[in-house]
Amino acid sequence: MKRALVLALLVACGNASRLDSPSPAKTEPGKDAITKTTENGPVKATVTVWPPKPTLGESIYVRVDITFPPGISIDAPFQEAGDQRMGRFKVIGFTRDTKPQHQQQTYTLEAPTSGKHRIPPLRLEMVDTRGDAGKQTGKPQEILTEEIPIDVAPVKAEAIDAKLRPAAATLDPDVGGPPWILIGALGGGLVLLGIGSFFLWRMLRTRRRIAVKKSAYDEAVAKLLALEQRGAPTTEQADAWFVELSAIVRSYLERRYDIRAPELTTEEFLQEASRAPELRPEQRTKLSQFLERCDRVKFAGYRPDSGESIDTLAAARAFVEETRLREAAA
Repeated sequence: MKRALVLALLVACGNASRLDSPSPAKTEPGKDAITKTTENGPVKATVTVWPPKPTLGESIYVRVDITFPPGISIDAPFQEAGDQRMGRFKVIGFTRDTKPQHQQQTYTLEAPTSGKHRIPPLRLEMVDTRGDAGKQTGKPQEILTEEIPIDVAPVKAEAIDAKLRPAAATLDPDVGGPPWILIGALGGGLVLLGIGSFFLWRMLRTRRRIAVKKSAYDEAVAKLLALEQRGAPTTEQADAWFVELSAIVRSYLERRYDIRAPELTTEEFLQEASRAPELRPEQRTKLSQFLERCDRVKFAGYRPDSGESIDTLAAARAFVEETRLREAAA
């Protein structure tokens, strides 16, 4: 009984120490890290996973390095730490470093169980605006990284015993019988710790979600302003311009309404967005019309004039402004 009580105390303390959002990966991959490289023309995407043989409870790091020459833009969707997942793994940390011709994303993952798992393929989208790209100039092209299998080992019994042994020695100094007063005090402390931990976890999670939704609006407005300042696209620039415009709105919606669907088609994306209870019917209609207008340019070869392009951008900005998270709602 004492052994079970001590184990419960260790688990509760461990959970309390993990209430804050975990820090991004501070380690670097070793020589034994698993590496897979995918190339599509001039774009190279390298996925590195370490440690290669993790133990259950140990953090797993996934780094994506994308290199590309000038004239190519890359859209690499990412996931924030919190309740998001990469396949069966929970994303508990994320960092991103963007430089000219190089993007790097590093995820910190938590395995759900021991056994054989896989890091799923990651979807990227590139747009080549160089003159020598031929028919693909200005058209979005999909890049999928390779799937990476990984084997998570179970926690060894010796490690649990090593943690329990010194704790058990300090909890039972009286060999004449169990210290029931101490056990009762510990039990009450565990209950209070569990209740406090639960409410603290809910408060921190709510704050993180509100911060993500607010930053989604700020980031979308900044990107739309930058796109507007570049002016209306020419006929040759229309594809890339509307790809970027629709990507800004989709990225905003994903973070604003907790929609994780960067790989879905427009129709599938609209179905996911329609499940957000905050979106009113008229807002869903505006979103559908906006995305359909972008798809006409991207996939049907439609070439709008400068006035129609700027009107589409204005509609996107009005939609973002109308659906932003207000202080009262937060």
